[in-house]
Amino acid sequence: MVSLLIAVVVMAIVFDYINGFHDAANAIATVVSTGVLPIRTAVLLAAALNFVGAMAGTAVAKTIASGFADPAQVTQGVVLAALIGASAWNLITWWFGIPSSSSHALVGGLAGAVVGHAGFGAFKWTALGQKVLVPLVASPTIGFVIAFFVMVGLVWLARGKLPMLGKGLAVLIWLGLGALGLSQVWLGREHALAEAVKRGKDTLTVELEYGGLVVFLLVGGVLAFIAGKRLYGAAPQIVQRLSRKMQLVSAGMMAFSHGSNDAQKSMGIITLALLSFASTHQGPRPAWMPEWALPVGETVPLWVILVCAAAIAAGTAAGGTRIIKTMGTKIIRITPLQGFAAETAGALTILGASRLGIPVSTTHCINACIMGVGASKRLSAVRWGVATNIVVAWVVTLPFSAALSWVSMQGIALLGG
Repeated sequence: MVSLLIAVVVMAIVFDYINGFHDAANAIATVVSTGVLPIRTAVLLAAALNFVGAMAGTAVAKTIASGFADPAQVTQGVVLAALIGASAWNLITWWFGIPSSSSHALVGGLAGAVVGHAGFGAFKWTALGQKVLVPLVASPTIGFVIAFFVMVGLVWLARGKLPMLGKGLAVLIWLGLGALGLSQVWLGREHALAEAVKRGKDTLTVELEYGGLVVFLLVGGVLAFIAGKRLYGAAPQIVQRLSRKMQLVSAGMMAFSHGSNDAQKSMGIITLALLSFASTHQGPRPAWMPEWALPVGETVPLWVILVCAAAIAAGTAAGGTRIIKTMGTKIIRITPLQGFAAETAGALTILGASRLGIPVSTTHCINACIMGVGASKRLSAVRWGVATNIVVAWVVTLPFSAALSWVSMQGIALLGG
């Protein structure tokens, strides 16, 4: 059982690494396609911010660890089969340059493995609907709408057509929104710390989560305010130069948000394996496994957070040029200003989902946002044939990854796993 647990942890790290280079395009496709950054610089920037983002919370990890199946009914073989199926589907779609969802591949893989081991009743299908199927439709739709209106607003702003609100009022609005956001973060932190202390859990992850969010809100708010003031009524050539700088910020936001959601999926699957090990292991805890290595309640161990953050960052640094081409050039021919709008909308959508513990597809979100900025110009600007093929990939990911994991589970069962 111990050797199987080690195999699961290694496979989860491999999945996280594959997730990194498979989804590298999510954060940097637009910034590379517009020529704002060369690809190697872009992937290194994305890798660094993936790592930082991965340290910003564990809500999604907890959903993966206990939201879809009871850890007491899950064996190490089930987790291993889920990872094999999800990784296989990721590699297949990466090879063909299809921007599919690593999140849905993992959830589909978990469903197929659980069903293959214990039947349909062992999987929480209601949670699948609430945490995956509804966001499958809602998150791209929200991203599309936000990107559409952000792009329209930026165009009006750049042309000096946005109704004058007065500089004082604009400053008050920004300060009010910033104060509201920071107050919500602070209140959430106080509540989370109180809950952690009450349950006797480690409070370090809470501090990391809210500290990262405060820094993100402060830096993002200041940069957005400065950019908005400089953009208003500027000449087209100034707008073009400024939009390239703005896209550096938005690409960083997107990389941070990608790490905050996607790295947590591997954290969750490792935590699920550890919970399963703790509930089924007979006898005392192995001497080589220190007490801090196992989760306390729903807490994700710190070593799991660090390992998964490093794995997704390393995978992102390896790059993903096949999918970058699809997302950055085949859907629409994107400009720096459009890239800023798409990445900003995508980051906001993904960060919201991360706070709610929803393992949303970062791929779906950024693709929908790219479509949204294209549609803001005219509907014909979007290559809907390519977009349709991507949507088909979204739909088939869950059943195909589930089928691959089901087959993997049967093979592991035959081998006695």
